[in-house]
Amino acid sequence: MYQMPVHFGPCCGPRQGPDGQRFILDGPQESIQHSLVYETAPAAVERCLPKGFSLRSPHIIVTHKMHRNLPWLAGRGYNVTTFNVPVTYCGQKETICGQYQLAIWENHADPILCGREQLGYSKVFADIEDMHTLHGIASASLSSWGFRFLDLRFDTAAQPEDPKGLRAVLLDPENEGLLHYKYIPHTGDGFTAADTAYVTLTPKSFPIPAEAPPLPPPSRTWCTGGLSWYIPAWEDMPTQYHIVQGLAAMPIRRVLGAGIVHMQHYNDVFHQHPVQ
Repeated sequence: MYQMPVHFGPCCGPRQGPDGQRFILDGPQESIQHSLVYETAPAAVERCLPKGFSLRSPHIIVTHKMHRNLPWLAGRGYNVTTFNVPVTYCGQKETICGQYQLAIWENHADPILCGREQLGYSKVFADIEDMHTLHGIASASLSSWGFRFLDLRFDTAAQPEDPKGLRAVLLDPENEGLLHYKYIPHTGDGFTAADTAYVTLTPKSFPIPAEAPPLPPPSRTWCTGGLSWYIPAWEDMPTQYHIVQGLAAMPIRRVLGAGIVHMQHYNDVFHQHPVQ
């Protein structure tokens, strides 16, 4: 398994350690996830979907994640914020129901580099605060180049506005995993052609070695929340302003609610694959 620079030999990452083996038997990683679900205008999302994708429901799932005690980072961790939407993808041979990842921010280069190159995740960098709670309100902000572009908040004492609809989106039985559009530009010739452009899948279900210790079930609570955008100009976020503008242009028609999950898991995304 290699990543640039390849001349120093095989790389280490989430799916390969110094001994060439996976970390899956070195223990689980921990994750605290705060997810907000809101309904948006279908057309606002559909204009962002690549060819072959269709919208299953006009809902945006915003998730702030704190990954901790990761074996592949020698016990370290990092933060993530994702924007997903329920879709169906029709490939040449397969049809997949899942969630398309419109955007994903992370706050460290190591998971960004291997996620983009190996998995096809559209990962970009941001400073992402830990989720912190005071008087029942959990909150965190995202920024880039010192420009705060997103505030997330969760009222842990309040009930969801639409509990049934919220569960239908977050616990969707048809969801087969996360779908991504991997794109690597060709070098030269104006950098307008692609070396690689195809859809990849992070499967929801994956095999775990029999010798791996069993894990406790996730702890889940239901609540509500909201978000606030701060729209950047090019000067504020020179390489990402269009991403924030595009997401912020998807209107919040109504909030369904939010959920908080504490979990341990073994998912090293080793079974990521192209969709045929």
